[in-house]
Amino acid sequence: MEREEARDPRTAAVDERLVLTAAAQRRADEDAYRLGVTEDALMESAGRSAATWILSHAATRRVVVVAGPGGNGGDALVVARHLRTAASEVKVFLLTPPERLSAGTRRMLERFVAAGGSVTPLETAGIEGFTDALAWGTLAVDGLFGTGLSRPLDGLAASTIRAWNAASIRTVSLDVPSGALSDSGDIAGPLVSSDVTLAMEFLKPVHLLFPAASRCGSVAVVPVDYPDDVRQRIHPLARVLERSGIAHRLPPRPADGHKGTFGRVLVVAGSVGMTGAAILVCRGALRVGAGLVVLAIPASLDPILELALPEVITVPVPETGGRLGPAALGALRDELARADVLAIGPGLSRAPDVVKATLALLREFRGPCVVDADALYALSREPELVSSLAVRGLLTPHPGELALLTGESAGALAHDRMDATRAFVESRGVTTVLKGRPTVIGLRGGDVYLNPTGNTGLATGGSGDVLTGILAGLIGGGASIADAALLGPYLHGMAAESFASDRSERSLLPSDVIDLLPSVLREVEQCG
Repeated sequence: MEREEARDPRTAAVDERLVLTAAAQRRADEDAYRLGVTEDALMESAGRSAATWILSHAATRRVVVVAGPGGNGGDALVVARHLRTAASEVKVFLLTPPERLSAGTRRMLERFVAAGGSVTPLETAGIEGFTDALAWGTLAVDGLFGTGLSRPLDGLAASTIRAWNAASIRTVSLDVPSGALSDSGDIAGPLVSSDVTLAMEFLKPVHLLFPAASRCGSVAVVPVDYPDDVRQRIHPLARVLERSGIAHRLPPRPADGHKGTFGRVLVVAGSVGMTGAAILVCRGALRVGAGLVVLAIPASLDPILELALPEVITVPVPETGGRLGPAALGALRDELARADVLAIGPGLSRAPDVVKATLALLREFRGPCVVDADALYALSREPELVSSLAVRGLLTPHPGELALLTGESAGALAHDRMDATRAFVESRGVTTVLKGRPTVIGLRGGDVYLNPTGNTGLATGGSGDVLTGILAGLIGGGASIADAALLGPYLHGMAAESFASDRSERSLLPSDVIDLLPSVLREVEQCG
């Protein structure tokens, strides 16, 4: 998802955004009312912030505003009033006659009319009149329905949205695109295709969950004047880090540091035909600042890796047919004792001997470990071992691998990624990064984060191997497991977005992500 930052100092200063369900949003509003903030005051605050953003970012010579019967319509009428004050020509359409508006929205209509504005019911204008207005306008503001919608739209609302989507006009939606089910990524019926969605103070699940998130366009968060007491009582569904929240999680780089200071990463990866996985893990770890990377590789593959990775120490280990052999543990005990972090799994294979060797290494090593790919398959063969990784493990499954660990279907997990991640972390106690769009990060203690960066360029073999290396390199360099779990996907996605800023995202290679990490890290460091 692209991000467009609101230019309000309060918005720019925060480290993370809360993701609220529709029910949590209602509770926040009700808490504000109990504290003496009126419905009118919240509407005025939301509409004023949205209008400020629009005036700063869009062509507002001729604006079409569409208001629904509820609070979202009230916000839209406040926007219309402020745009008129700023000398925009504004045409306002109401989905329902004025007498069917909610009380608060009716008061916003009265203020708009008192300021010299006029409105036209959509029933009066008809779809043809509405389409003509869209052809006249330079911008359309969608205030039909907000987070309270719980069913697919039909009738006039559906016809209006279909005509809207057929028009070529830049569209800004208030809070959520009309027709969206706020808590879901599903598209259940007609839904406005927005260029920009202005989230009112809090993100909503639909802003991040696909496919509906693709209809939100860019998402900008604009401030609403909720009292601090309201914010403190909110229990978010999830959180989303802002760039400033990433910067201070980077491990420090003391000026007198040396390779030991920045961590010794032991990588156990690769097999015959899969040496690329080992290369990508090691390079990912080095590019985020690991002091020393040691690669354990089947002995017959060692010459290949020595040539491909001059910065890496290779340790040839006993093998069976180009794969990790049963005697690997004995050959690696000294390296396990020296390592600050273990990255294990990519490209190992699922052969029975490899599974046994992988499980033995995970039992032996007592430090932080990043467990991915074939090592996750090995864990699914011995599920009780997962809980032993609770304090020190970081698992990086995709939905299919999480399904192996839980015994549930991959389809069910993919459909409800946040709840699946939360439930797994609660039951096993191990920090988990569920890969996908968006990546879901479940931390020990219960917090769930959604990663806002990335694009379809990451949907290619090898991307996960790079992420494993990034995570291990960050932990080796001093990041906590929680901070690494948040940093890694964010940096990984930032690199993909950087590539796509002037090239096609379909052309992105995992090695391109690695090559872009230096500039991405520099950008993040400058935010700190």
